[in-house]
Amino acid sequence: MESLRLASMVDATSAEGPGLRFALWTQGCPLACPGCCNPHLWTERGGGSFSVDAVWERVAASRERHRELEGLSLIGGEPFEQDEPLAALSTRARASGLTVMAYTGYTIEELRARGSALLQAVDLLVDGRYVEALRTTKRRFIGSTNQRLFFLSDAYREDDPRFREPNHAELRLDHQGELTVVGFPFERVMSEFGPGSRLHKERRVP
Repeated sequence: MESLRLASMVDATSAEGPGLRFALWTQGCPLACPGCCNPHLWTERGGGSFSVDAVWERVAASRERHRELEGLSLIGGEPFEQDEPLAALSTRARASGLTVMAYTGYTIEELRARGSALLQAVDLLVDGRYVEALRTTKRRFIGSTNQRLFFLSDAYREDDPRFREPNHAELRLDHQGELTVVGFPFERVMSEFGPGSRLHKERRVP
């Protein structure tokens, strides 16, 4: 099985899907949507290489520390460009009782036409290119109004009150003094920590 090319991982966040979740950001995206908040993840040359087993060990370790961990969130970059290894990871996660949420710039119709193995192992899907002119802050886990949220299993329901909560961002400072912004890229967050800011060279925004 091929390895995963990942930009970063966060062991526990409540900003990237319902409940507390393990989140990973894949490296590489051919779509390059204008206005994307993660353009540094477009290239396939960044990040690091990880086996599925190594990532699963980290998920399992996070679960030991965070008993309330609810699921795995796949963010990019473009997760569906690493379809098979992420399908293997997601299948393992679901078998252990975790849910899987994925964010993709492709439409669900495109993924079905490709016969995506990963799509079969996802409970929640946010699909569609990010369109800067349609940017929204009003829909939970949605970046632009053309994007759609699909409930692909019985794990979640549309009337779950968590889907009506406001988006939020988390600021995390690690032991090396690196600041990471996790979650929804509000204007104020991006102006303070995004490209062009004085802290830009000292942080990453996965």
